[in-house]
Amino acid sequence: MSPEQRKEASELELHKRGIRINVQLHVIESDEEVELRTPVELMQRMLVLWVVTAVAAGGDVAHYRSYLETHGLKACLSAQEQAFLFADDITEELRTQFLQRQEALYFLAWAAGLTDKLAVPTQAANLKQILKLFPHAMEAPERLQAALKPRRKGQVLDWSDLLYRLHWAVRHAHITGRDAPGNLNADAVREWHQAANWLCQYEEENDWDKVSTET
Repeated sequence: MSPEQRKEASELELHKRGIRINVQLHVIESDEEVELRTPVELMQRMLVLWVVTAVAAGGDVAHYRSYLETHGLKACLSAQEQAFLFADDITEELRTQFLQRQEALYFLAWAAGLTDKLAVPTQAANLKQILKLFPHAMEAPERLQAALKPRRKGQVLDWSDLLYRLHWAVRHAHITGRDAPGNLNADAVREWHQAANWLCQYEEENDWDKVSTET
């Protein structure tokens, strides 16, 4: 599918849902211009998100710190994630902020082939089935690695284009003091958009904290 065809398909999806369309938004990169993250990078990022969201949900921070160090994943943490996990005191505000990254984990799990379907997010993600593939103690993530079946680039780019346009609609609604359109989960749209842009190496940015979600 060409970038122009993706734009048209995304705008049609927004139209069906009664979501405002900004026809001025440009097309995204073509398949030929994008190189997705490697399966190893994808797995490492999912493991980091699993750790920070588990701690945000009240998990034993000492256990998860130890897991990262045991399996050489500490270097995969972004600066914000490092500060969160190794803070002397984790505030409720930070817990709430990092718990939202469950949405990014969910999108990347779909991209990794750990879940079959992905629908436009209107509610919080259910990670119950996905989390069964993640380590339960200190074991290596062998089950997770064996389950990886990364999606085709075209599938990822279809969602990248759609999320770009959904995120604009969510931001426009926020700026104008309205609820998110189409019953969208605004937090999920934002997190999925960041995850998609990271996966597509948007602007060649490798730092998770700095991945742009411009609209």
